[in-house]
Amino acid sequence: MNIANIIKSLFNLERKIDIKSLPSQGLFYKDDFKITIKRANLNDIKEYEKDYINNDASLVIEKLKKIVKKNSKFSSNYNFDDIKSIDIIFIFLEIVKFTKGKSIKIKYFNENTNKEENIEFSSTYFNYFKIGDDLLSKYNNELKEFNIDGYRFTLPSVGVENCLYNYLMNKSGDEDSHIYAKYNYNFLYFLSGKRKITTSEIENLVQIFNFDMGVDEQNKIKNIIKIFKPLNEYSLKKEGKVISLNSKINLEKIWR
Repeated sequence: MNIANIIKSLFNLERKIDIKSLPSQGLFYKDDFKITIKRANLNDIKEYEKDYINNDASLVIEKLKKIVKKNSKFSSNYNFDDIKSIDIIFIFLEIVKFTKGKSIKIKYFNENTNKEENIEFSSTYFNYFKIGDDLLSKYNNELKEFNIDGYRFTLPSVGVENCLYNYLMNKSGDEDSHIYAKYNYNFLYFLSGKRKITTSEIENLVQIFNFDMGVDEQNKIKNIIKIFKPLNEYSLKKEGKVISLNSKINLEKIWR
């Protein structure tokens, strides 16, 4: 740690994120991957709240990404594109908490007490995906991926998802653009931790996963993705009760 980082640490200007506390549980990051966050400034918040549209998921996601990208830094050889997409909202909320200097409370109905209560959004109550011994035996700690039925499963990075999004946006003006909604893009989960993917690679993988691959292999792929589906869900857990976060966090007014 250099002098500048020591000073920032002493004055609480930055905070390290525990990779294992993220929804991905650090399973898909290399051992030397580190992320540090800082507080968002007033301009960041104003830009976030400007032209916010609650029911425009794409817009909201882009706003979250901008906050995370601007207020995060990474260990050598890594950058924002290496973040696993499932972790973006969690990191964003960590930045919000760090900026405001207080926890994020979520209201829920406690059936045991028959009252509405608050639960804190934090790693303490986050409902993490449980990985059993059988699944753990298929985990490659060096490559940070699961090898199941001959396929190497990992979570897609922000960079890869952005590449696919840009590809589809470019195709949206084509006469046959409707066909792209019919394709599956399951290859996102089998890219061995890639940060970027080119147009030619996307087109090649679309061809393989939608047309060249037999039904049995496609079913294997679907079943593997199904195993890890809980990794893509945000919920909290308290006293054995799972509390869904659907529509419970007001992201529009999260800074207030």
